[in-house]
Amino acid sequence: MTKPFPSSEPQDLLTTHLLSPGVGKLGFVGVGIGKTGATLNAINQLFKEGKTQGVLVLAPMRVANLTWPNEVNQWKDFSWMKVANLRTQAGKRAFLLGKAQIYVCNFEGIPNLLKLVKERRGNGLPYDTLVIDESTKCKNPSAKRPQSYRNFIPFERHKRIWALTGTPAPNSLLDLFAQVRFVDNGKRLGRSYDLFKQAYFKQTGYQGYKWEALPDSKDQIEQRISDITLTLRSKDWLDIPDTVVEDVEIKMPADLMKEYRDFEKDLVLKVKTGAEITAANAAVLVSKLLQFTSGAAYDNESNKQWHHIHDLKIKELAKVCKKTPGPVLVACGFLHEQQRLRAAFPQARFFADAKTPGAQSEMLDSWNAGKIPMMVAHPRSIGHGLNLQHGGNTLVWFTLTYSREDYEQMIARLARRGQDAVVNVYRLMCPDTVDYAVATVIEEKRVTEDRLLTALQLLESYRDGGKPTKLTIIEEEEWI
Repeated sequence: MTKPFPSSEPQDLLTTHLLSPGVGKLGFVGVGIGKTGATLNAINQLFKEGKTQGVLVLAPMRVANLTWPNEVNQWKDFSWMKVANLRTQAGKRAFLLGKAQIYVCNFEGIPNLLKLVKERRGNGLPYDTLVIDESTKCKNPSAKRPQSYRNFIPFERHKRIWALTGTPAPNSLLDLFAQVRFVDNGKRLGRSYDLFKQAYFKQTGYQGYKWEALPDSKDQIEQRISDITLTLRSKDWLDIPDTVVEDVEIKMPADLMKEYRDFEKDLVLKVKTGAEITAANAAVLVSKLLQFTSGAAYDNESNKQWHHIHDLKIKELAKVCKKTPGPVLVACGFLHEQQRLRAAFPQARFFADAKTPGAQSEMLDSWNAGKIPMMVAHPRSIGHGLNLQHGGNTLVWFTLTYSREDYEQMIARLARRGQDAVVNVYRLMCPDTVDYAVATVIEEKRVTEDRLLTALQLLESYRDGGKPTKLTIIEEEEWI
């Protein structure tokens, strides 16, 4: 039997913010606060008051397939609403007939969404409220799918556009532009990305490839978006158990380390099979070097043929599992890692094997019931919206990601409300290699965003009691 929705104080704040006057709203909401439930609460009130005809939710695939329908079914207040998944034939029919309250679509499905709109008479929409869940998926101003939506469905056809994320600027303040433009049609930061960069940033680095914020840009950007932004950080609202991160160092033998250094220097690795692996540029090189420390590498990116190098991390993972009393969640970055782990750990289950929403729900239920000793997943397949805190408290990074968003979201699957134990995060790291370089990049990105969120919170408090004359930004070293 479903229960009434137990809204918390931060959830009430988000609901109130979303329902406040104005079309566009930004919600920078930390994991575990419950942004889906709070958003559903706002949607429920809109329907009760006759203020919306329907809602479209754009979200990562797992969030669209699992999180939204599960949240609707879980609470009595929302269970009356029908959720139509536009990846299914039944969902498409409901969209064409306008027979659902909430339509969910993953970002990759936007082209099919637009085809459905074209099939409706006069390109009519069965919704007037748009929710962009995990809006950083739209942070690239030139991304084809989000821009195709904006181009085909004008801003004016929406009564409301709500963008929600816990990591608004995973790489830099540049990430804010496209998200803000989606909800306000360019009112606050402009409609041109090039003009935005020229106004608030300067070019640095080799041939000006890098854009660095001008001294006053943070203040100005934060001032401009503060009126439509609500910031709710997990650490301010939730009593979440501590997360302990331990780097498990795996020293490579001298001959293997020499091979790694040669590859790093010459961008070419000759493996024992005789195949030659090349790294055409620096970005590819980082990936190749991560593959090397992982224990295997592809000969090229088209045929996905990989070649074994070593099993150092697999052996270390076995040691971690042996000393861990409960289930272990393993984060992998490459397909060959999963293939190698299948052979080394026959008891493991792989989230990639669950091809349908039903199979995914079954696997998550089994994990949370403690029935899966090891679950292996790529951060992007499992890193948003899924609750795994009841199944275990140990995460192992087989290979780190250099996406800070993916990194924090993956950890937050376990370190979230409802977790009753300290979360242990083990990072398998080879000293003096790219592993530690990637770890440094993750930390640098965290500092940038934490300062942004703090500044926005200050602005929000000022907005309630009067406009500030000057915003004080906390010095970076205080956050490290």
